[in-house]
Amino acid sequence: MDTIIIKIYGPNKFRFRNRSLFLPELTCRKYEELSPTEIQSRNSSRPYLKKFILHPKAADEYIPSVEVFETLSKEHNKIIYILKITFSAPKLLYWNSLQEVGEKDKDKLFFALRSALESVGIVLEIETIANAILESVHACKNIPLPKTIRMREIINELAKVDISKAFDVADKQDKKGARVLNIHSGTIEWSFYDKISDALRPKNKRSDKGRIDHEKAIVELYKLQEREVFRYEYRLKKTQTTKREINKLLGRDKKTQVVFKDIFTPNLLKTLVLNSWHKIMDLPENQLSLFGEVNELGFLLHIFFEAVKNGTKANSMDNAFASYGLAIAIRKHGAKELKGAVFDVWNRDHPERLKKKMKRAMELMKGLPISHNIAFIDKALERYELINLTSLEKGI
Repeated sequence: MDTIIIKIYGPNKFRFRNRSLFLPELTCRKYEELSPTEIQSRNSSRPYLKKFILHPKAADEYIPSVEVFETLSKEHNKIIYILKITFSAPKLLYWNSLQEVGEKDKDKLFFALRSALESVGIVLEIETIANAILESVHACKNIPLPKTIRMREIINELAKVDISKAFDVADKQDKKGARVLNIHSGTIEWSFYDKISDALRPKNKRSDKGRIDHEKAIVELYKLQEREVFRYEYRLKKTQTTKREINKLLGRDKKTQVVFKDIFTPNLLKTLVLNSWHKIMDLPENQLSLFGEVNELGFLLHIFFEAVKNGTKANSMDNAFASYGLAIAIRKHGAKELKGAVFDVWNRDHPERLKKKMKRAMELMKGLPISHNIAFIDKALERYELINLTSLEKGI
């Protein structure tokens, strides 16, 4: 895991020893002190009355981002204060996100978070942290690449995938050529990039904005400047999405409130990472875009034999040629580009027709290997071996 966002609802769950560290300075009011306009806002879409943001003094330790929201209860005539805490789990523990955090780090992480908050005058109990509402979680995995596999090759291949029209695919490149691939909607995001090159970039250029100098020092200390580490992040960005996905994995009702301690359930994060990866990889159009290098004649003959084996004489030849052309087009131009081109000409109201053709083409390709690069990542994710200090000392 990396970025975590939790919310704690008052009263009596937290205290502030130094309210002057917030901007504006933190104040706590009673309902009777509200203006008529503020009281009327109860029925509006406005999410809060006031927001206070923590601005800690410069310090060596990692300090989470903290916001306090003053809200008005819709059921009762009272004010509620909500504490929102955003932090990187590995940076909180290790000051870098090359080392990875797993379920065994639960108690250590809870105590580290309480200690970091106490250093800026925010007092709360471990139990309160454990039972805080989980708004967002970034499940992730670092995979060291061998010298025979380059990050650029992996990004080039993954840039050809698609999920649905609800998701955008953004492929960005910086001045030095490092690339970040994001597949995203308003609530979910898949992100792929090289962790080493990202750690060495200026703060405002990074995919991971919460940089501290210790991460760059780790890269230099263990001589990782010339290495590449494939970084995969699956980001659940909204409370309802987090609740839906985690409750499904836990076998609970989808309306059950998800709390911070839930994500430390054994194998939950691993399953979240694998399921999200396969949600992309198992789509027919993406399998068509990610199969490995093959002799084109051999590829055509493979499809011919599969078509004869699986179809009738009346349509097997048509299916074979159509599937071959579709597979080559997707592999060359990418699934999203191919879909866009098709729907520019044919009716967008019936995407199931194209989907059926892609599924048939994928079935005729059974037995052909996927890309060597993607197969390497797939196996590494299945192993899910967390990187720790020992891994870094061995040169990962």
